[in-house]
Amino acid sequence: MQPSVQDVLKPLIYADIFDYPLTLTEIYHFLEIPTTLEIVQNLLHQAITEQRIISINNFFCLANRAHLVAKRQERWHLAQTLWPQAHHYGRWLASLPFVVMVAVTGSLAVNNPRSSQDDIDYLIVTRPGRLWLCRAWIIMWVRYGRCRGVELCPNYILTENVLHFTDHNLYAARELLQMVPLYGQSTYQTMRALNHWAVNFLPHGQKLNLDQLSDQLSPTQQWSKQWGEFALGGGLGNFIEKILQKIQISKHTRLAAKYGATDKVTFTTDECKGHYNSHGNKTMQIYQQHLQDYHNENGITRKNG
Repeated sequence: MQPSVQDVLKPLIYADIFDYPLTLTEIYHFLEIPTTLEIVQNLLHQAITEQRIISINNFFCLANRAHLVAKRQERWHLAQTLWPQAHHYGRWLASLPFVVMVAVTGSLAVNNPRSSQDDIDYLIVTRPGRLWLCRAWIIMWVRYGRCRGVELCPNYILTENVLHFTDHNLYAARELLQMVPLYGQSTYQTMRALNHWAVNFLPHGQKLNLDQLSDQLSPTQQWSKQWGEFALGGGLGNFIEKILQKIQISKHTRLAAKYGATDKVTFTTDECKGHYNSHGNKTMQIYQQHLQDYHNENGITRKNG
């Protein structure tokens, strides 16, 4: 099945939700139909000729969104001020006992923060049976970072038991492929392998993001991690985990009910997913609406609200 102009516009329409123009390589990477880079390039040229999109400085965006090119470049520079902090705190989160993987997600993962004070989103994987103990330590780092003007947001913590994602949709596939792991190469590779379904949505997205990944910790961090796992790897750790699990699950279940988000969060032995605002569902709803708005063979015009 050969892609159409409408197919190559889909990645641009999705990225436009986040005010994010794309390069040719990025459009190819996030295309929902397998094809060649040359075909994508030809279809983009056709879309430019039809005045559906424009190209500025090797970035492509919808026809009346030229200002986003400057915005993307500005946000790229903002991201460079956040990445050192993401690495610094990410290494300390990785040094916590029983933590086996730390990855950056969200806007920073694609160098698109709104400001230099944006949240740094993390996905963290722990050993089974120690999620809530790890979360208690993680929250201590969150509070420490906040005191130093850095907003850490570990909004998804899970154990090695649930590396396979249950949500199989375009949003989950993009989040998986955009994730930037900082620590835990083996766990990251296992996660990607277990979620091979993502290539059904994004067939060109098989490349692993290993550029910023390192499993090397400082001697102090290694000692801290090893000592904690030795001291809390048995009965004492089990006892503390059960208490923290009971208290925290009860607390966050009440918060979810308060915000009317019980169907959007997950708090179990193996998963702490506190996405109260249901960002994924909202994004997919907006995307589907934009696709309908742009579904016009004679041209694509963005509806500004």
